[in-house]
Amino acid sequence: MSEPAEAVKLGGVDLSVKRVSGVAEVNDGVLVSRLVESDDEVINELNDASVVAIDAPLSGVGKYRDVDRLMLKMGLKVMPANWRWMIKLSERAIRIKGRLEELGIRVIETHPWSVLHWLNMDLTQLSSKLGVRKLVINGGKDAYDAAVCALVALAYVMGKVRRVTANDGELYLISVED
Repeated sequence: MSEPAEAVKLGGVDLSVKRVSGVAEVNDGVLVSRLVESDDEVINELNDASVVAIDAPLSGVGKYRDVDRLMLKMGLKVMPANWRWMIKLSERAIRIKGRLEELGIRVIETHPWSVLHWLNMDLTQLSSKLGVRKLVINGGKDAYDAAVCALVALAYVMGKVRRVTANDGELYLISVED
């Protein structure tokens, strides 16, 4: 699919364990992100999305994953999924993923810093490249990263992603070649 349908709502989540999490939605050329506290708030914000990209490991809880090694070989600095706080983050992400999938939502893993570093772009440049007309970021870094995640979901629907995959997981980056 080259362009998403205008009525398609897509989401992004920059998940945290100890602080608020960022949640973003992109729909009809407008991207809005904000901060939320609970799993229920994440689900309620995104319950009518078709695709949600989450910045947290969605596989290999407690392991140093091969997919993480691939990202590092590409020069992309991801946190190993076997660190104690990453295990808690991954467990929360998998729980949220399950709830979203029960609603029929496709959930994918991404890493916002890697997306921007890979493309050598910032959020504003990337948004424009993907046809987003308006950005509303309500919060700090977590809301910003959630917005990048939502753009990954948008790129996924548009068929403009680079899938980094290994036997123990996959992450999605954006590919914006013309």
